[in-house]
Amino acid sequence: MIKKIQNIFGDSDFSELFKKGGASFFLRIIGQALGFILILLIARNFGSETLGEYVLIIIILRIFTLFAKLGMDTTSLRMTASFAIQNKWRSFFLFRKKVLIISLVSSLFMSLLMYFLSYEIASIIKKGASLLEIQSLSIKIKIAAFFILPFVSFILHYQFLRGLKKITEYSFFYWVSQTIFTLIALVLFTQFAIQDQHPELPIYCYLFSIIIVSIMAFFSYYINFNDKCKLTEKEINKVSFKQILGISIPLMFAQSGQMIMVWTDKLMLGSLESPDTINGLMTTSQQVGVYHVIFKLSMFASITLMAVNSIASSKFAELYVKKNFIVLKKVVQQSTKLIFWSSIPLILLFFLFPHVFLSFFGEKEFVSDIAISSFIILSIGKLINAFCGSVGNLLQMTGKQLIFMNVLFVGAILNIILNLILIPKLGIKGAALASLCSIAFWNLTMVYFVKKEFGFLTFYIPFIQNERKK
Repeated sequence: MIKKIQNIFGDSDFSELFKKGGASFFLRIIGQALGFILILLIARNFGSETLGEYVLIIIILRIFTLFAKLGMDTTSLRMTASFAIQNKWRSFFLFRKKVLIISLVSSLFMSLLMYFLSYEIASIIKKGASLLEIQSLSIKIKIAAFFILPFVSFILHYQFLRGLKKITEYSFFYWVSQTIFTLIALVLFTQFAIQDQHPELPIYCYLFSIIIVSIMAFFSYYINFNDKCKLTEKEINKVSFKQILGISIPLMFAQSGQMIMVWTDKLMLGSLESPDTINGLMTTSQQVGVYHVIFKLSMFASITLMAVNSIASSKFAELYVKKNFIVLKKVVQQSTKLIFWSSIPLILLFFLFPHVFLSFFGEKEFVSDIAISSFIILSIGKLINAFCGSVGNLLQMTGKQLIFMNVLFVGAILNIILNLILIPKLGIKGAALASLCSIAFWNLTMVYFVKKEFGFLTFYIPFIQNERKK
């Protein structure tokens, strides 16, 4: 047994995956813990209504940011990893310059669009609300529109770091930075600056954090990459604007499908009538607040998946460039085993003691039967993620982004249709069921395409595999 463990950790690819994934895992736990403290602070001090509106503003900002970055974040990761293993640093700097030019133009355009459509967006999200509520949300959307450019810059620079395998820096920015600076600002304002707790305060603290982390990500990039600008190569790979957009736009559509699957349920809970809103048990913003809590709590089970993905993505890209498909298969299957065994214990605790976890958030709607059953449904979705492994990242990093995009798009359409049918009938539980069905479709379909394209399964189901060995 000891010898077997030594052999596993003696494998250089697994060792890299485990050690660097371990650093990301640790930072992910910190980020998740801080995220829960932040949600807890908002829920207890401001109520589920304010929490719901806070979530809606973030969703709107992220949707416009998604289209502003045009999929160039994933393209930047892929191209940076490719340039790095070839030591083509001049090629990388030329590529980065073009990415920043495109992102500047697209970010300014999306900011103007978000600003001038703010009232229409607020009217759709706050359907049936009073004129005063719609106008209040519209003003917050207008303010948030000014933060698209720094948000895009932040995302691009942490992906450059990720492509260079600066996983600790990347993990800090991706998992921890926004939450910790939002939390610090919120605590400072509530304790020392503002006597009355205004409902807008959490939103403004979040926007403040974007400015801080954007500046920090740029300087971190500068420190890690600046010394490489002096290096030259014999032949410079010039990537044209057309080539960049040709790679990134399909990825943008794939990411939009992914975002629809993550955020549509919350948006539709805010705009559709359900049994709880009709009977006066909850407002639409309260529904969004409660659902956001159970969704974020269920995400705890995906900590390892996300941590392993943070290093595995660049590893997949590197092995694909080298055409080393034997090692690629090994790394994919090792990452799935790691994800599976580290996710299962927490998922089982969610199944056995859901009320214990939800009771921390205080208000009675967080520990209702509907909230508990919805939490269990979402946790089943995370169990499916653990079985399937890093399947989406594998397709994106190996030139199969069109397959990834198409699967996500179909999954997103399925999600929208199911939400339209189930939310008016079941409310929060309907949104959870729609999310579970689309996650299952997305993962299992991608497993099929990985098998078709590369000839191996990403699944890890130990009992079935053991029987096969026998």
